[in-house]
Amino acid sequence: SNGKVYVAQVKERAAARKIYDAAKKQGKTAGLVATKSREIEKFRVAVSVPPGARMSFSLSYEELLPRRLGRYELSLGLRPGQAVQNLTLDVCITERTGISFIKVLPLKTTRLLSNTAKGKHLTDPTLQQQNSVSSKGLDADFVIQYDVNLRDLIGDVQVSSIFHFWLLKHTNVYDGYFVHYFAPRGLPVVPKDVIFVIDVSGSMIGTKIKQTKQAMTTILGDLREGDHFNIITFSDKVHTWKKGRTVRATRNNVRDAKDFVKRIIAEGWTNINAALLSAAQLVNPPSSGSSNLLSSRRVPLVIFLTDGEATIGVTAGDTILSNAKKALGSASLFGLAFGDDADFLLLKRLALDNRGVARMVYEDADAALQLKGFYDEVASPLLSDIQLSYLDDQAFDITRSLFPNYFQGSELVVTGRVRPGVKDLKVSMSATDSKQHVKIENDVLISHAKGDESVDSLDCSGGLEGISSFVHRLWAYFTIKELLLAKLNATDPATQRLLADKATNLSLKYNFVTPVTSLVVVKPDADEAAPSPTTRQRTTAHLLQMFLSLESPLLCLSSRLRSPLRHRHRHRLWKTTTQTQALTQTSASPPWCRPPSLPCLV
Repeated sequence: SNGKVYVAQVKERAAARKIYDAAKKQGKTAGLVATKSREIEKFRVAVSVPPGARMSFSLSYEELLPRRLGRYELSLGLRPGQAVQNLTLDVCITERTGISFIKVLPLKTTRLLSNTAKGKHLTDPTLQQQNSVSSKGLDADFVIQYDVNLRDLIGDVQVSSIFHFWLLKHTNVYDGYFVHYFAPRGLPVVPKDVIFVIDVSGSMIGTKIKQTKQAMTTILGDLREGDHFNIITFSDKVHTWKKGRTVRATRNNVRDAKDFVKRIIAEGWTNINAALLSAAQLVNPPSSGSSNLLSSRRVPLVIFLTDGEATIGVTAGDTILSNAKKALGSASLFGLAFGDDADFLLLKRLALDNRGVARMVYEDADAALQLKGFYDEVASPLLSDIQLSYLDDQAFDITRSLFPNYFQGSELVVTGRVRPGVKDLKVSMSATDSKQHVKIENDVLISHAKGDESVDSLDCSGGLEGISSFVHRLWAYFTIKELLLAKLNATDPATQRLLADKATNLSLKYNFVTPVTSLVVVKPDADEAAPSPTTRQRTTAHLLQMFLSLESPLLCLSSRLRSPLRHRHRHRLWKTTTQTQALTQTSASPPWCRPPSLPCLV
């Protein structure tokens, strides 16, 4: 404002909200950034600007791109609301091990998933090109996909100022902190026992059941013949397609299963507990020793889809959790919450207790593709019970290092700290593959070179600067995330408060916006705005937002703004700066944009 920069601060969530609301009530210029209450992968921005005032908001964040289906993907929303005279998108990717492929997709003009790539491929689009897309200029997502090279099956490691070793992907250690990315390629797929548990209660009537049946038909066709499967549908009653067992995915069985899916009718109440216990009987059946031996070589998975809450039978969440944990054994449960009315909290707790994850499926025209996309992520297990260990007490403060499964195209990440004076870091990996239990140990030589001349970059200035602090913050990110997950599953109020306090303190220390903190900035009154280092330095409001995994960060521009958006990528780190110039006319609070990731400031 007037050439001065006011730097936002991360505060405890309730305190930040109180500061923002008080400033808004007094008519002051203020901004607030917070995560949405239900998901830490999204955040929301609120601003208050007096009528007629002009204010530029600059937001910087970092995110760790997850590897899914064999690639990293960044989607950047370009929705300025009008044609922009100077619009530049500068993307720079740096990977020490090199890039195996990079692909820029055509501009995606819808947020819905599609089986085909549609759109226009524009670089530095002119006004005429922007107007050809829409009368309001660009209204699209710019999507980049890529993957990294692995020079050896064992992987690559970098340490401090910088060291190398190979271990099933790569490990980076900087300034006493390390990150270990585990992503082996070329392993044989392990057959699976997969149970599809589908909510067919009355709330699924209409589009949702139609989309579910469409997705199931496609998924069934993708089963490998070595897989075994079964289908359970539930409302107030539970129906199992093949009683008491899973069946091999032969052509005839798949055909019969598709016919069963076609006949599904949605009606009745929702008995989640009974459905889970029925699934457990299929993955842990009482049977002969030879049958158990064969099934033990398959990975047991339960894919559980519901659009509501438990309404009949056992409805208490804690009882459902206890019953499921006792019954499911070593099976991994993946919960899919279909729509906003689903009990997503219960599904997350079920998944945490039972070696899986939970995911939202949004009610939209592409729901069937969302379901199929999730299945594709877990369709090809390669390893089970993966333990990544750092021997001889050389590492400490290690984040989660035991994982139930590793799926093709994904990535497991461990962070921690290395004790001073360690020159050879001993790393061990143990897991079970399609045939046997495997164990690999490597000694990692820690070197202290000042740089790495082997960096493969696309003319990226700055090389690997900033990775040291990134790895440090990445450790904090995973630590906070694990504290919040532990709080989610804790039942004792004192334990919940202790975990929340620890997460809050770390979030404040590292300037993270998390479910327990928010970012707030208030322009001081004229008599409060005396020159200070804060207002004179050319520093943007930094959001070190490690909790972001945005589907489409928004670039918001006005006709008076000439602001290129630049991306610098370091080892799956994306740092994004979004600048927005707000000019209000009659409204004290700018309107919101509709896209789901980052609200637009107009």
